[in-house]
Amino acid sequence: MNSRRNTFLENTDAVSEIIGEVLMTAIAVLAFSVVAVFIFSYASPQEKVHADIQGWADVDSDTIYLRHTGGETIDVSGIRIVLNINGTRRDLTSSELIQIKGNTAWNLGETIRINTSELWSDSIGQNDYVGIVMITTDSNFVLKSGTLLGDVSNVISSTNGSTPTPTLTAPVLSGQNPLTSYQSNTSQSVTFSAISSQSSINEFLLNGQHLAWSNGTSPFYTNTSAFAGTYTLTLVAKNTTDQLLTDSLEWTWTVISETTPANGSGINMHLLKANIGGYVANGDYIKFKTGGGGSSITINGVTKSIKNNDNVMFVMNGQQPSGQAIIGGSGVSWQITAYDFNVDFYLNNVLEETGDITNIYISKADNFESTISYYLPSDLSQTYFSENGDANVLINGIDDSEIWLYNVTPADGNYFMFEFNSTYTNIEGFDANHMIN
Repeated sequence: MNSRRNTFLENTDAVSEIIGEVLMTAIAVLAFSVVAVFIFSYASPQEKVHADIQGWADVDSDTIYLRHTGGETIDVSGIRIVLNINGTRRDLTSSELIQIKGNTAWNLGETIRINTSELWSDSIGQNDYVGIVMITTDSNFVLKSGTLLGDVSNVISSTNGSTPTPTLTAPVLSGQNPLTSYQSNTSQSVTFSAISSQSSINEFLLNGQHLAWSNGTSPFYTNTSAFAGTYTLTLVAKNTTDQLLTDSLEWTWTVISETTPANGSGINMHLLKANIGGYVANGDYIKFKTGGGGSSITINGVTKSIKNNDNVMFVMNGQQPSGQAIIGGSGVSWQITAYDFNVDFYLNNVLEETGDITNIYISKADNFESTISYYLPSDLSQTYFSENGDANVLINGIDDSEIWLYNVTPADGNYFMFEFNSTYTNIEGFDANHMIN
C-alpha cells in the first residue's frame, strides 16, 4: 500500500510539460498586461484639426473674410474666434459662429463673413489694424492666428508649418468711360469701358440682367439701343479665384428718340459755323482694322508701330472741346493722317495708352466704324449746313438752332475734314444722322 502511494508521489514524468505551459501562459499574460498598461494608461491625445484658413479684411464693407482653403472639415461648434480691431478685443463664441455660418460644418472652399459694423459698430479703415486668433474650445489649442490688416502681415499664418497663402484682393475699377450720366440717341452706338486693377471676370448688367462678359483688365461693352428710355448699366469685376471679391461701376444711360420733324440723315454733308464751336461727346469712338503696313501712332510722346490686320479703337477720353481729324479714301478703306484728340487707345481689344494723339499715320483702315457725335450749341451767327457736296442746302433758318450730329462717318469717295475749337466749326465730307432744335 505504501509502496504504491510512494510510486505515485514520486512519478514526475509530466511535470516539465505542465510547468512549461504555466510559464508560457504567465509570460503571455504579463506581456499583454504591459502593453495594456502602456496603451490605456496613456492620456488621450488632443485631436488636432489639420486645415488651412485664408483671411483678409475688406475696408469698403467693414467685413472680415475667413476662407477654408485646404484640409479637413472644421466643426464650427468646436472653435471660437478672438479679434483685435485697433486694440479692441471682440469675441465670437461657437454659437455665434454657427449663426453666422448657418451650420456647423465648415467645408473646403466655404467662406465665413464677419461684418464688424453690423456686429459691433466697428468700421475698418485702410490704415487700421485687425488681428485674429482662432482657438479650439475643448483644449484652447490655437488653430490659426495672424494679422488680417496692418503693418505686420497681410495673411493669416498657418500653425501646421505650411507656407502662408497670399491674401486675395478685390479688383478695383477705374477709368469709367463715358462718365455717368450719359445720353445718346436711338441710332447711336456707345462703348462703355473701364480699367480693372487685375485680370478679372467682368460682367455687364442692364437693369440688373446679364448682358455680356468682358474678362481681363480692360472691360468694355458696345451697345446701340433702339428704344428710348433710361437704363442702369452695371459693370461688376470679380476676382478670378474668389468671385465674392468684387468691385462695380454704374452708368445712368438715357436714350432719346429721334422723332422730331427736323431729324434725319444725310450724305456728303458740310457744317460750317465761324463764330462758335461745339464738342465731341465722351466715350464716342472710331474703330477699324488695319489693311497694310507702315502705320504708327504717337501718344504722350511715345510712338508705337501698328501691324497689318491689327484691330484699333480710339475712344474719346472725356468731352473734347477741340480737335482735328483728316481721313481720306474710298469704299471700305481709309487713310488717316490726323486724329488730334485725347483718347483711350485700344489695340486688339487691349488698352495700350491714354493721352493726346500728336501724330498718326494709318496707311489703310478697313471695316471703319464710328460713333462720333458732335454737339453745336445755338448762337445767333450764320450757320451753313448742307449735303450732297454743298450743292443742296439741307435746312434754312438754323442760325440760332442747336445741332446734334450722330455717327459722323467719312462719306464714301470724299475727303473728310473735321476741325473745331471754341470759336470755329468746320466739318465736311461726312455722312451722319442729325437732330436740330
